[in-house]
Amino acid sequence: MKTPMTLLLFAVTAVTGLTGCSSSDGPEMFETSGTVHWEGAPLKEGRITFRMLDGEGRVYSAPIANGSFTIESLPGKMRVEIIASRLIPGKFDHSNGEPTPVGEMYIPARYNSRSELVHQVSSETAPPDFNLIPDGKT
Repeated sequence: MKTPMTLLLFAVTAVTGLTGCSSSDGPEMFETSGTVHWEGAPLKEGRITFRMLDGEGRVYSAPIANGSFTIESLPGKMRVEIIASRLIPGKFDHSNGEPTPVGEMYIPARYNSRSELVHQVSSETAPPDFNLIPDGKT
């Protein structure tokens, strides 16, 4: 006699086998590797986001480590957003009774929430190098 759990496991296995999980299913994805510099030095850590400007407006994100990133996305024109945070030396929040270090988002909004950075993802596009500077500097 088959239990409901056995039938459920069989059904899940059958559906998984039919749908498959190979990387050839779905649209072709492109891997983009590039660099991010803050004030001329590799950005120690942060996050980069590609937002599709054409089509469905899909969003792709990846970590930045030691100034480098690799992100996988569909091809197309992307709005690029870069964020990073750091602790503020000597600043603590005491609202919960314990001193907790306070951080700040230090990359200007013109590189994230109000970004004008754009990158075209395709097989012919050169690796991007984003050189970011603080507001007020050129």
